[in-house]
Amino acid sequence: MSLRPAQTVWFELLLTHDEVSDTLQALAHTGTIELELHEHRQEELDLQDLQARLHEFAGLRRQYLPFWPAPDTGMSPFTGSAGDIVDMAMVCLADWEKQARSRIQRLELVRSRLADLRLVQHFMADEQRSALDFELLTTSGPTLTARLFLLPSKRRMENVPATVLWKEYAGAAHGYALFVGSLDELDALSAELAMKKYTPIHMPQLPSRIEDAQRSVSDKLSKLETLADKLEKEIADLSLRYHLAQALGEMHRMEWFLNNVSELPASKNFAWITGWTSDVSGRKLRDALELNSSNAILHFPDSPEGMQPPMMMNNPRWAKPFELFASMLGTPGGNEADPSSILAVLAPLLFGYMFGDVGQGFVLMLAGLLLQKRWPLLRILVVNGASAMLFGFLFGSMFGREDLIPALWVHPIVDPLPVLAVPLVAGVLIILTGMLLNAIESNWRGEWLRWLHVDAPVVVLYLGLIAAFFLDAGTSSVIIASALTWYLIGHLLLAGGRIMPVLVSLASLIEVMMQLVLNTVSFVRVGAFALAHAGLSLAFNIMADSTSSFLLAGMILLLGNIIVMVLEGLVVSIQTTRLILFEFFIRFLKAEGRVFKPLSSPVTRAAGG
Repeated sequence: MSLRPAQTVWFELLLTHDEVSDTLQALAHTGTIELELHEHRQEELDLQDLQARLHEFAGLRRQYLPFWPAPDTGMSPFTGSAGDIVDMAMVCLADWEKQARSRIQRLELVRSRLADLRLVQHFMADEQRSALDFELLTTSGPTLTARLFLLPSKRRMENVPATVLWKEYAGAAHGYALFVGSLDELDALSAELAMKKYTPIHMPQLPSRIEDAQRSVSDKLSKLETLADKLEKEIADLSLRYHLAQALGEMHRMEWFLNNVSELPASKNFAWITGWTSDVSGRKLRDALELNSSNAILHFPDSPEGMQPPMMMNNPRWAKPFELFASMLGTPGGNEADPSSILAVLAPLLFGYMFGDVGQGFVLMLAGLLLQKRWPLLRILVVNGASAMLFGFLFGSMFGREDLIPALWVHPIVDPLPVLAVPLVAGVLIILTGMLLNAIESNWRGEWLRWLHVDAPVVVLYLGLIAAFFLDAGTSSVIIASALTWYLIGHLLLAGGRIMPVLVSLASLIEVMMQLVLNTVSFVRVGAFALAHAGLSLAFNIMADSTSSFLLAGMILLLGNIIVMVLEGLVVSIQTTRLILFEFFIRFLKAEGRVFKPLSSPVTRAAGG
């Protein structure tokens, strides 16, 4: 979870003119795009040149496909026009080939040796081979030499010269033929056998006894496998270094596109759809194009210079409803904090404190649970109702009565001072949280030093004023004097030693401190509304208790609880919003971001509608 809002990404879609309408509808259904025109993207493609580059790419693919990673069709580091992208992708492929060629040749040789050794290992596994002297077989010459072949399935030996000794060996998976003869005879025979699909098996120099030979083969296999792994890793590392997967993805996209528009003349202009998308991975857009069978190519280059990307408040599901508060001002900018996740805790606590009642809170929570599918914003009622129930247990209040359950803390009407004092402490913490978010934003903007000179001493001065109520006068005076000195020195440094701007800043400081004091005192209203809620409930309880009719008393209590829930619920919601906007947001949030406005999908009406 991040405090910073998410930034949309720029997308460009290249397609034919007759596809624009259907493709736009398909993308609009994703709810993730905002269109924005960009004039210089109107360009003409040279299909013949692109086809030539793709022909070059096809040659590389035939040669190196087994060594290439899977194409990555997601986000790409390549930007520019379609021709530019193909050029950059081909450069990456060429650079990769230059570095990887020698490693691939060596790897192919190692793999060939591994295949031969595994066949030799299999050949020696049968007990019938124990009579062979492997040193003589592998070191024979120069007059006589020995060669081992893998037999094709269901193929018998034919036309072997009488001067060549040979024997077939059957195996569980393969058949083998061992030949002994002169070098010239075996060279001629090998050429003939190769045409008949007999596979020659290279045998390294081995010791005589089969046990020693098997051990030698195992050692060689282990070394070659280690070497193969090393070469494969080096080739994979080169693929990452040269963005090979992304380059292959671009080439595959362009190849697919040109195959679909090959009937169009090379000079024809295509249409560009450009804009912003919240689908950062591009998966939803690609799925929509695929389902629509669109002959289009989608790309995510860098955004054009001078364009401001829309911002999104990207929060987990439990914090989504609380984006409402920041949305009242707009959208946080890229260097502003999105407070929604903090408000998911703060707003219910403020609401629950002012509306503390177990029964009424349960009704609100139940209403939120029943209505949240139809109106997702009402999920706020679920957490607000749960918070009201929590404080209802603390205040000992259920459906406005304080004689049904014991108070875990205090009854507001009986002991109002603590009820008024706690919100003051909470207000200090909330204001300090806003100041902390301001410090974080200053760091994001690269203005950490300015915050240290200007805003940090204000935080210390505010803490000094709060400390005056708890510490002795001498200690609090030292804190306040230190903060004032810090503030003056900081402004003096920023003003380059000029006195007048420092004097002006003192007037600004007085205004800021008065505002902080008033904002802090403003939180007393949280306790006051908790008392008002309890007092209004008490008034209905007194009215119900004063009548001797059980039915009338029940109707008064029912009507009273409805009035309290509607009236107090509305008032408490307004006060919670006011405290958040004017006491908390004022510390850090300017909402300078551009709001993301997704393209709405076309509404299809039923026939006759």
